[in-house]
Amino acid sequence: MNQNSQDVKKFFHGYARGFDAIYGHTDTRGTVGKLIDKYLRRTMFLRFREVLKETAKPSIQSVVDVGCGPGRYVYELLEQGKEVLALDLAQGMLDIAGQVAAQSSNKGKVRFLLGDYMDLKLDKKYDAAILTGFFDYIEKPVSLLLKLKQEVSKEIYASFPQSGGFLAWQRRIRYRQRNCPLYLYSKMMWRN
Repeated sequence: MNQNSQDVKKFFHGYARGFDAIYGHTDTRGTVGKLIDKYLRRTMFLRFREVLKETAKPSIQSVVDVGCGPGRYVYELLEQGKEVLALDLAQGMLDIAGQVAAQSSNKGKVRFLLGDYMDLKLDKKYDAAILTGFFDYIEKPVSLLLKLKQEVSKEIYASFPQSGGFLAWQRRIRYRQRNCPLYLYSKMMWRN
């Protein structure tokens, strides 16, 4: 595991409960936090609904959730009747994801793996992959995308955070203070 992955792992292990609170499943968010989530993290909830709309298709039977975090996608995928492989670097995230998945009526269709996706060899091809809120922490995404191309047969749902604007500016500051790498993207980056 490279240093970048080690720093991300350390950050998210400690931030697991706080990150899960963003989804509104705990009472730990105060009024200010809830307002920030509602207005500044709106796209997070929009992409959540959009990805789940796509995975609901009958052609998608198996999904690998790379960087599964606290398992909110995992739970919904299980409810859709999908086979799920949930990967994360941070044990704290997998602990919560396991608790969340245990609430589903389809418990037997999920496996959890701790580790860096780039260091893991999947045991089969999956119909789809989810990588939302993942590329934010990937310095060089091309090799990862090439690996996905080999291990995913139908669809990849991914998000790439924008480099400009107020949200990007404040995230850079917050993540630098927490010693967590953060990579933001622009259209210019993809023209080469």
